[in-house]
Amino acid sequence: MITSSFLPNLSKITAGGLLLILSMVGEAQATTPTLTSSFSNSYSLTDLGSVQQIPPAYGGLTFQPGDSNTLLISGSADTPDAGIYSLKVTRNSDNHITGFGIPSLFAKAPGLGSGGIDAGLVYSPSADVLFYTSYDDNSVGQIKSGNSGPDRRIDLNSLGIASSTGALNFVPEGFAGAGRLKITSYTENTFYDTTITPDGSGTYNISAPSKSIKLDGGLDGFIYVKAGNPGFSQDSLLMSEYDNTSVAAYTLDANGDPIPGTRQDFIKELGYHSPTSLTGVAGATLDPLTGDFLFSAYFEDSPSGSRIFEVRSLKNPISVLEPNVAVASLAFLGFVLLSRNKRKNPLEKKHSYNRI
Repeated sequence: MITSSFLPNLSKITAGGLLLILSMVGEAQATTPTLTSSFSNSYSLTDLGSVQQIPPAYGGLTFQPGDSNTLLISGSADTPDAGIYSLKVTRNSDNHITGFGIPSLFAKAPGLGSGGIDAGLVYSPSADVLFYTSYDDNSVGQIKSGNSGPDRRIDLNSLGIASSTGALNFVPEGFAGAGRLKITSYTENTFYDTTITPDGSGTYNISAPSKSIKLDGGLDGFIYVKAGNPGFSQDSLLMSEYDNTSVAAYTLDANGDPIPGTRQDFIKELGYHSPTSLTGVAGATLDPLTGDFLFSAYFEDSPSGSRIFEVRSLKNPISVLEPNVAVASLAFLGFVLLSRNKRKNPLEKKHSYNRI
């Protein structure tokens, strides 16, 4: 089994060649994403298509605080040209999203080195700073309200967080560990617990992690789900697994962290492997008006290949006070799955073939 933790030990050319050989041995065709049987009677999954004006590939996405009709989504993810785009959403009579308006550049989102915004895109609990993760330079960027580029970038290597990160999110109010910052390492499949403190200049310091948990699947974005929602008897977390092309559900511990032994599939086949592409689920966020989950997914090196999916609850969700709208509004059930496209040349993607 070739895992994402093994591939970084190879050169990019060697790793890419190995992935190409493996994919040719077991070529997989494009698949249809499906909710697993434990959840399919309670939720529906809809392909909302692509936003043609946003350059592929998609990464993290989130809503503007206090504005449930303005979506922020990243394009050209994992590259120095990465940017965050703002666009209006269109809704049907039940307020579910059915389409998207014309986007405009909201902010540039480069990394510290060769990378750019990845799966993580979320506002601070005070909604004053927009945080994003950057791959593959393993950093976090911070954009203050009203600015069009990063005001501060932090090297996660200096904090002991393994390269390279996938996503980040703050634990919502009403959950154990509320307000704490959680960061995933995509490459090392590690989930980190940390905190932030004001740095005196309008941005934040990030503390060295106090706890880490080993998981699997190529960790990217994640969201918190309140107990009582369909299929969730306990407070839970939904994790984007890029390498597994899956979304997995975990029960939470007393610190707001996933318990490894509780994993179960939520969505399968949200991506596919082929001789020229290795693709999977990327970013995700909560629709603050309906409680629907929105996922970005990178499928091919074309605008039409990057797509947005919507998961609707067929029953009323339990309200969750999301950190990125805590100042502005009460949000419903949340999904902060912030995951990843993995580089425009598929041969340079360092992913696991855990599930071919």
